Amino acid sequence: MAQISSLRDEAQNALLAVLAGGAYFLVYRLNELFDPWALYSQGINLIFLPAGIKHIAILVARGWGALGCFVALTLLSFEFWAGLSLWQIVFYSLISTGATWLGIRIGMRLMGIHSNLENLRFVHLPVMDLITTAIHGFVVNAFFISVGMKSDRLVANALAMMFGDYLGSFIMLTCLWGVLALVRGMQRRKEMDTR
Repeated sequence: MAQISSLRDEAQNALLAVLAGGAYFLVYRLNELFDPWALYSQGINLIFLPAGIKHIAILVARGWGALGCFVALTLLSFEFWAGLSLWQIVFYSLISTGATWLGIRIGMRLMGIHSNLENLRFVHLPVMDLITTAIHGFVVNAFFISVGMKSDRLVANALAMMFGDYLGSFIMLTCLWGVLALVRGMQRRKEMDTR
């Protein structure tokens, strides 16, 4: 019986990773439509919705969501970082996903948000988003410079990445908050109806 439960849990976790990766990949493709007017420089977009998918995936599915986004980002990176070695692409994807995870964990801890998100409020989202995008923007751009993917302008590139990630994340996190509020409202109504 325990083995069946364990297999079911593993299947659910794998499904979460696939859903997170699939959502990241699809939203990235959608975001490419903004490139003609929102692409700041190679790897930096001023409206980057996939950053929000990564935030949501890590908030909701934790490590499994991060794994899915990491795999999707790795696959996509071969397209927009042509000519880089496999280790650079994998390390970039790992740093990007890890920096986002770190930012979310720090934001949740600072604001006292429970891991089940039951006390997540709309007011928390911009603060958590700012913490996460700041960490991500500076860490990723420092990596770009350290391996020669970019040569300078750490602060300018990091701030541009923060702006695009912040805007994209805020849009997606606002959608998540709306869904959570809707679900909570439906649960309350159901509880009232059963009384």
